[in-house]
Amino acid sequence: MRTLTFILIGAFLLAAPIVQAQDNSTDILIQVLLRKGILSESEASEIRQEVTAVAEAQKAEIVDAAVAQVERVYVSSPSVPMPSKLSNLTLTGNARFRYHYENAESRSGENNDRSRWRYRIRLGSIYQFKESAYSLGVQLETATSNDSNNANFGGFFDKSGGGMSVGRIYLNYKGEDWNITFGKQASPFYMPKMLWDGDLNIEGLSESISRGAWTFTAGQYIIDEENESKERIGGQSVTDDALLMAQAKWTNGEGLVFAPVLMATTGGNSNFSESGTFSGANSVQYFHDFAVAGLPFEYGFKTGNGQKHKLFGAWGMNLKGDELVNDPDSPFFGGSTGQSSKNQFANLGYQMGSAKKAGEHQWSAEYRFMEAGAYTPNLSDSDWAKGQLNQGGYVINYKQMFTDFFNLSVTYLVGDSIDDDYMASPGNKGNTQVLLIDGVVSF
Repeated sequence: MRTLTFILIGAFLLAAPIVQAQDNSTDILIQVLLRKGILSESEASEIRQEVTAVAEAQKAEIVDAAVAQVERVYVSSPSVPMPSKLSNLTLTGNARFRYHYENAESRSGENNDRSRWRYRIRLGSIYQFKESAYSLGVQLETATSNDSNNANFGGFFDKSGGGMSVGRIYLNYKGEDWNITFGKQASPFYMPKMLWDGDLNIEGLSESISRGAWTFTAGQYIIDEENESKERIGGQSVTDDALLMAQAKWTNGEGLVFAPVLMATTGGNSNFSESGTFSGANSVQYFHDFAVAGLPFEYGFKTGNGQKHKLFGAWGMNLKGDELVNDPDSPFFGGSTGQSSKNQFANLGYQMGSAKKAGEHQWSAEYRFMEAGAYTPNLSDSDWAKGQLNQGGYVINYKQMFTDFFNLSVTYLVGDSIDDDYMASPGNKGNTQVLLIDGVVSF
């Protein structure tokens, strides 16, 4: 308001001298013409009136121009423009408050109950370089686990549990119909949450290209980095592990999506990492015998009243799953050899509604099935069945958007063992029940 006042005062100060100067010079000229007898008193009076009218009009034009300038700055552009060096910077973030209850039944029948209040913070930025296809992304997150950003309330008011960590740091190049990203980034693949935890950020190189109804995506990601000059016990050399992924996604533009995907590790022989840890909720320091082929799909449609619906799911298998559960050196070894048919996974779900804007809500129900050698708990949803394998069960969710920036959701997850005789630790849990109540503020 102070700036607005200064602009208007400046306009009047500018107009006043101009009008005053015109009045003085005109009056002197009229007096000279009267003395010389060139003008009569009546003619002089008419000239004075005309000059005054012209001066008033000029003053009004100056004031109108100042008002127009004020409207352009303060009305049509309600936010103050950012400095030029920050004009290409986008800031994002969200905060989540969660009530987390779980009941996990051990194989002996004992129940492990736990209730927690938790929080999560994500703060991100994307800088688009001027007149360039390059952008740089950074995201800070609470907690250090690879598949969870949750921090617990209850450390006698300490500040250590929610320390911020680097969740993402990447450089992206976006062409007309292709895209390349390098660094620590969000997954670019179309995957159901059963197979890919929402908190996972991969590390490496991603490429994608679009051709009509198809989008082809590939990725080469570092799992663990080792010093190749070292040797394991027995003289065996140490090599790095990597995860390779490829997907061909097809859509008809009317809600139908098919996205076959291939995933495989390079088969490094190390079961540990010198550069980090397998830090997930149910992580296994072993990422071998992993060659997965899957088919995620989705069909979205609307009913006559405009209500949105979606049918979604996936089916697939680990082509090396039988080897995984029959290798005595594998943590997936179930205690006996000759095991088979433990390498498949599937899920099928239905969603009604789509909660994205204020007042919208959605329901969903999903069945999940994941055999003991079908996948890895290092990537799967850490909330369902406590990240375990050898589990079948379901997920029920309700979500309500109260404003465009705040939503509340309730999720109930249940899992139970598929093969009660399977004793390996990645899949020897009995019945598991989890209740999540989340309040999310996005900004």
